[in-house]
Parts: sequence; structure tokens; C-alpha cells
Amino acid sequence: MRAHPSLAMIANAGAGRVRPGVIERVARVLAHRFAVSVEVGSSPEEVLELARRWAGRAELVVAFGGDGTASRVAAAVAGSDSFFSVLPGGSTNHVARLLGLPTDPIRAAHVLTGPVRYRRLDVGRVSGDRVLLFLGGVGIDAEIVADAPPGVKRFFAWRSYLVPGLRHLGDGPWSFEVEVDGERHAVRARTVLVANGSFLVHPYFRLGPDIDPSDGYLDVLALTPGSLIGWAEVFAWTALGRLWRARHVRRWRGQRVAIRTQERAPVEIDGDFCRELSTLSVTIEPAALTAVVPAFSRGVGEERASRHG
Repeated sequence: MRAHPSLAMIANAGAGRVRPGVIERVARVLAHRFAVSVEVGSSPEEVLELARRWAGRAELVVAFGGDGTASRVAAAVAGSDSFFSVLPGGSTNHVARLLGLPTDPIRAAHVLTGPVRYRRLDVGRVSGDRVLLFLGGVGIDAEIVADAPPGVKRFFAWRSYLVPGLRHLGDGPWSFEVEVDGERHAVRARTVLVANGSFLVHPYFRLGPDIDPSDGYLDVLALTPGSLIGWAEVFAWTALGRLWRARHVRRWRGQRVAIRTQERAPVEIDGDFCRELSTLSVTIEPAALTAVVPAFSRGVGEERASRHG
């Protein structure tokens, strides 16, 4: 990367920590190294359009917002000549943690102006303008996402999902057909997750022992507790950082995933509730995205992947 490359920052004005004053401070920090252009969108569709405008034009396109913002920008940048990175401005900031960036946007901006390296990431293609960058699902996880008030998320971050989580714990189960690389599985589940990233809410709460966003595969987890006792076991294993060991979790791995239901169920992709989707179909695109990440720190699961690689 050149000493003063072009950088387009795509900010989502609706994200929790994205405010005009913060955008200005972040831009000033980035200007120490980059020729910075700032674009501010007020909706997911506008964020995507702005990212498309800069993909292939700016050397680095940075998403400033939550995971949904990162996902929209990644959809535009994937396959282009631009590099990708993020500044955390949302409630969970899974993608920023995955890339080893601080969860404070000003600190993350300082990191991007220092020594960096490049990390190739897979994306899960959902449609022409949507990708699954980190995590998606069908079932109560989507209900929880839809039910978390934006105003509450601004102040309580990931904790804003706790009350909706308890509210929807008894919803379902739904009858799913989970198709992975052409093999079909029938399952009654409360939710089915498709994971490109390796954890949920916090890096400690791992979804699987070997999930890696650069391995060319998607991981699928069906949570099947039939009662509060079943949920108690799932939560116990989650608290131990070993969710996949619970008896009420089924897991598959593949490159093409389709989740269908006999009755309509809610869908979410990277923290965005998707009203327009009744099923979730995802195909992996290996190494479609080149991310700029800190040179001297590792993202979540990256050290584990390098040991096994």
C-alpha cells in the first residue's frame, strides 16, 4: 500500500456510535496516512450504493458502523481491486473483533494508520447485492435482531439483545430442511445459524472449534432444545465456550447451504433483519475479500487457524 493511498470511509448514520463529531475525529486520524473521502449513508441501501461508487476507485474502502454496514460494504468491494476494512460503530462489532481491531473507533483508526498486513476472507454470497460476512440465521435469532430497539442498542450495545432473547426463547420450533452441498437434513429447531465467523456476541462464546473465515467453508448449526431444560444445557455449554458440544446442537459444514422451512420463518444476515427473504441460501466465495488488518495482532481464531494450517 502506498504511503498516502486513497481511502473512502462509508459511514452509516444510523449505527450506534456513528455521530458527526466522531466521523470528523476519525477522518482527521486517518488523514495522517490516507487521502480520505467521507461518505455518509442513512439507510442500508444508501450505504451499499455509496460503497459501490468507491469500489475499484479507492485503494481502501472502510465501513464505519455495525456488522450490517460491514456486510453491505463488503458486498460492494468483494471481487474488486479495493482493499476492505472496518471501524466499529455498532452494538456487537463482530467483524472488527474478527479482524483484530479495537472496539473503539478512534483507536481503530489509529491502528489503520500504523503497520498493517493483509488477510484474505471468504464471503457467503446470498444474492447479487447481499453477502454473509460473519453470521446469519433463520428462526429466533432473527426475531431477536428484529426486536432489539435501535435506541437501546446505542446505549447498551450487545446487552440490548438480552431482553428480546428471553422474550423469544419459547418461539418455534420450526420444521427446517437444511441442504448442505446437495445433502438434505430434516430438523426441528428453534434456529439454524450459518457461520462464516467463529463466535457469537463475544469471542469467548465460540460456535465451533475450527471455524475460520478463510477456510473456504460455511458452518451450519441447528439449535434444537425442546424445553427450558434443553435451553439450560445449551446455555451451560455456551458459558463454557463449547456450544457445539451440547446434545441439542447439530452441525454441518459445506460450501453451498440452503435453509428452508415448511412455515415462514424470520431471516437475518449479519445483524440485519431481512423481511424480503423467506429462505436463506448461501454459497461460499473463497478469498473474495482482502482485508487490511493490524500487523502485530491477530483476529479471533486466526492464531488457531495458523497452528492448524
